[in-house]
Amino acid sequence: MLTSDSDTINFMIENVPWRDFVTFGVAVLGAGLGILNTWNAISQRAVRLRVKPAYAITHPGKNFWFSIEVVNLSTFPVTINEIGFLSSGGRRIIIGNPVTSNGRVLPWILEPRTAVSGYFDPATLPRSKNEPIGDAYALTACGERRRGSSPALKQLRQIAAEVSTH
Repeated sequence: MLTSDSDTINFMIENVPWRDFVTFGVAVLGAGLGILNTWNAISQRAVRLRVKPAYAITHPGKNFWFSIEVVNLSTFPVTINEIGFLSSGGRRIIIGNPVTSNGRVLPWILEPRTAVSGYFDPATLPRSKNEPIGDAYALTACGERRRGSSPALKQLRQIAAEVSTH
């Protein structure tokens, strides 16, 4: 006669063939791999961009310029239609004709793992103390918008705030 729950469990485990343990283990492994594969397939279809605002070095003695770098981290080509900044109120501040080192004009088609930077003079940005500059953004042809920030952008915000108060 069994006297405790642990004796009952031990009795049940001892009477189960080892093949059933192996079958159960393989089934759990297969289910886990299936979930992992589904998650991987979904994430590979997503548009992944890195948007990084930065300073740009120009000729000595001239004003500094600014750039917005867009890196395609997706596994497929992505078309960039627009770059710019978002104001704190959500309004888009579009950089109309950014300069690139290779002379490309918008829209930019970025192959996987490639990047392009759009350069512009920050003095051309509209100034408003009511709506300071927010994050940089890139807008794709399919309507996906990705944002980015950096220490350089934080400094640009400070400079823009000082200029707009004077």
